[in-house]
Amino acid sequence: MADVYVDLSQADEISIGNAEPDTYYAIRIEEPVALQALAIAQAVNQKKASTKQLPYHQEVLQAANETALEPALIHAVIATESKHNPRAKSHKGAYGLMQLMPATASRFNVKDKNDPKQNILAGSKYLKELLTLFNGDLKLSLAAYNAGPGAVQKYSNRIPPYKETIRYVPKVLKYYKQYS
Repeated sequence: MADVYVDLSQADEISIGNAEPDTYYAIRIEEPVALQALAIAQAVNQKKASTKQLPYHQEVLQAANETALEPALIHAVIATESKHNPRAKSHKGAYGLMQLMPATASRFNVKDKNDPKQNILAGSKYLKELLTLFNGDLKLSLAAYNAGPGAVQKYSNRIPPYKETIRYVPKVLKYYKQYS
């Protein structure tokens, strides 16, 4: 939404743009201020409501409260890992919303691998553990979530040069920014 200017100074062509032309033969079509304010208010409300409208938001809030992670970060991992599909399974054996490997799920006491609440809480606890291990470095923690902490440590606390991990970290960060 913006003001529109129509330049009528030329007989054979009409110029339309959002910048005021240097001519006296222009028509300004002005957007009403009330509509501008309404559009801004709607955009702000949509942004605030974005995580509330995502599947499993209550489970994410519970995990966020227990782990002190931001709900937007947990949702970002879920969106990247499983696209919010609780029955997602990888070719490597990871499963659920946060794509937990069986050993990780066992370590965090997941009794029912198909239970979204258990999966989200265990994945959140694991992510919190990785953030502690990598001194709060979100990129390294996400790389470790994807490739394992050993891989990050093997490459001198840098993102491992694996194609999947190199794509994974920015993808999670993009969702995180979108949901924040």
